[in-house]
Amino acid sequence: MHLKVYNDNASINSYKIDKNEFTNNEYENKVSYISSTSKEINALNIFKSYFSNAKSILFDDTNKLLVKKLESLNIPSFEDKNNTSTIFNKKDFSFVYFTSGSTGESTAALKTKQNIESEIKALSSLLKKYNIKRVIVTVPFIHIYGSLTGLFYPYFNDIDIILKEHFLPNDLLEICDDNSLVVTTPLYIKALNKITASKDLSKSLFLSSTAPLDPKEAKEFNEKFSCPVMQLFGSTETGGIAYKFNDDALWTPLENVVIETNINNELKVKSPFVSKVLFEKDFIDTRGEIQTFDFIERENEKFKLIGRSSQILKIAGKRYSTIQIENILEEQEHINKALVFVKTDKDSLRGEILDVTLETKKEFRAKEIKQILQNNLSNLKFSMDLRCIDKIPTSSVGKKLRVNI
Repeated sequence: MHLKVYNDNASINSYKIDKNEFTNNEYENKVSYISSTSKEINALNIFKSYFSNAKSILFDDTNKLLVKKLESLNIPSFEDKNNTSTIFNKKDFSFVYFTSGSTGESTAALKTKQNIESEIKALSSLLKKYNIKRVIVTVPFIHIYGSLTGLFYPYFNDIDIILKEHFLPNDLLEICDDNSLVVTTPLYIKALNKITASKDLSKSLFLSSTAPLDPKEAKEFNEKFSCPVMQLFGSTETGGIAYKFNDDALWTPLENVVIETNINNELKVKSPFVSKVLFEKDFIDTRGEIQTFDFIERENEKFKLIGRSSQILKIAGKRYSTIQIENILEEQEHINKALVFVKTDKDSLRGEILDVTLETKKEFRAKEIKQILQNNLSNLKFSMDLRCIDKIPTSSVGKKLRVNI
């Protein structure tokens, strides 16, 4: 297989991914960093680390809090001859991935080769019928979604990888051909829906993850390009959990994933993809299962995802997803992005407050936003904290990040 990097000047950098060429036995069991320098450099370094049986910590070097946390761990480079003294050396892992930290401090998930290869086996089985000939990747590799689907899935299936440091929507349309798998995010799906150009992509497949994709956007894309969108639901800690197509409401668990619920109907995941060890302030043994804060409704072997506990507003016995609320607000004129959370306030008569941040140049009042939501949902009575700001920050995969003011 080959890794092909498309440059803005129309040149192409091509690398043959050969295990023998990428292996350095001196790196075996050594711990070091791989930062978010560039997709091209990341891809090559991840393959070198994997084939050399090294232990690499992948991270976004624009995340200042995370960088500060890693500096305190004093992890050396591969070339350092004293590379034996970190707290990670005695742990069994191939890569460490960090959660986005969108709702709090980042958690480190340690992934073994067994975690990675078992999930690749499940993905390969799921994608086999599409006869994929090349994988086009718009996402970074420092996150588990990008590594698994953009690097290891094509490697283990001998499929070429196509990269560009910064893909524009029209770039994707131009490069995408029959039997392509496009590994992307809801951001690109929405952008492709907005452009006037179109193309028959019926023999390709778009894969979307990292954030919820509005069912209306998924349906519009499917109809415009005659192309299915497969959504992956999962997390850094759990790995992949389930999948669905287009605007389907129900999720199907991936092969070898066992789902359960606790008394609150929150999802519990057991699978060979789950990190057995997490690191926050200390190491945590998960025993291969993770209790999430995601509310679900079981329907036989499938389930409907309602939202996270911090993304569920409960009023008069009914639950409303903050993702649904964000989608409603982002359809309004003058609102570019909306970020909504639910806060608990013991001093409030209603007990819960809707925390709304809007990316907008217009100064909205809480009364206006409440009226928009009441018009689209029902005549709800709820408390709200509202902020209007110039820019809602996003992670490297386009996930909106909470703003602390």
